[in-house]
Amino acid sequence: MRQIRLRNSNLVDPSLHRLSAVSPRGIRGCEQSGRIHSSIPAVLALVALGWVLAYLWIPTRSPEIGNPPTRVAEQIDENRSGPLPTNTGEATASATVSPLDSLTPQMRAIREQLDSLFLKTQWDQALDASTAHRVDRARQDLEAYLDSLAEEHVPLLLGLLAEEPDFINRRFLLRALGTIGSDEALAGLLDHYDWAAGNSKESEVKHTVAALAAADNDRSFQILSECALAEDPQTHRYRFVGALTQHSRSADALGIYEELLTDNSHFRVRQRAAYGMKLSGGIAQAQPVESALVEERNPYVRQSILGALGGIRDVRSVPLVTRILQEDEVLATRISAVRALLRIEGDAVVEALRTARDDSSQPLRVREEVIRALDSLGISG
Repeated sequence: MRQIRLRNSNLVDPSLHRLSAVSPRGIRGCEQSGRIHSSIPAVLALVALGWVLAYLWIPTRSPEIGNPPTRVAEQIDENRSGPLPTNTGEATASATVSPLDSLTPQMRAIREQLDSLFLKTQWDQALDASTAHRVDRARQDLEAYLDSLAEEHVPLLLGLLAEEPDFINRRFLLRALGTIGSDEALAGLLDHYDWAAGNSKESEVKHTVAALAAADNDRSFQILSECALAEDPQTHRYRFVGALTQHSRSADALGIYEELLTDNSHFRVRQRAAYGMKLSGGIAQAQPVESALVEERNPYVRQSILGALGGIRDVRSVPLVTRILQEDEVLATRISAVRALLRIEGDAVVEALRTARDDSSQPLRVREEVIRALDSLGISG
């Protein structure tokens, strides 16, 4: 349509230039002499023709209709900067490869229902309480409808995911695919992750990884584990590690957490690995966690590793945690040490907390935390 407009402007503009070249004095001269210049009728005819053609080619807005609008890949280029994901991981070359073009009548009816629900979830210009209530109710209806779908609907959902322009609606589709959790659904989610990561869509990446984790089956565990250990620098490793910590098989990933406690790709990877140790680690993991704490220099990661030691609750970790409580330069890290000791419990913990409480060199904020910890253990004074 942009090319058509350019062609129309080429038709009209020369005519306007020719018309402006005719001066009023020349026209009056023709009138006075009784001779009409032969070019004037031609100019006027060209101008009229140009305006008629322009009017015919200018697109007009189609009237609103009650049925949901047709969704095609070409209509969403403004919302997606890059190739659309497909089940093969290749860019969509044309609309003919979309699974939406070969739907059965039953699937087409489901698609129309989903399109209708998608349309109802959209905000309009009236951002008031009634609109918020309408949108919230529509989103609840959409989620409930998607929850009713099963494995046979995966091709439909993947096709809609590739063409849906609204990122909120895509989140619902991602969640539905993760809930179904079939091999085909997970493969489609991986393709979508590649697209989102390649186009630097961080929020889309976050929700796609969450959908992979939501499947919570053996295949999703395998995918999360492989991505957590992937060497590709583009991989959002920390998100996959975090997803592993929420998986029902998190305890099977202890070897991954231990390896990534010293990973240098990003501090968040080590943080998530420490959290996995906190949730699923046991006495056998205490030593490697302590070793990682001694080597770690990032205060945020050190605090997470202290949390892991608190979760493991090995009394043999008390001396190291106590030393951090006494010597660490970061106040927040000392507070994390107090909380780790509180979770470990035992006589050695009580002694360490009492010493910290009575140490006048401790910052006031740390001593207040120590007093609260002792109070929770029933020790005062």
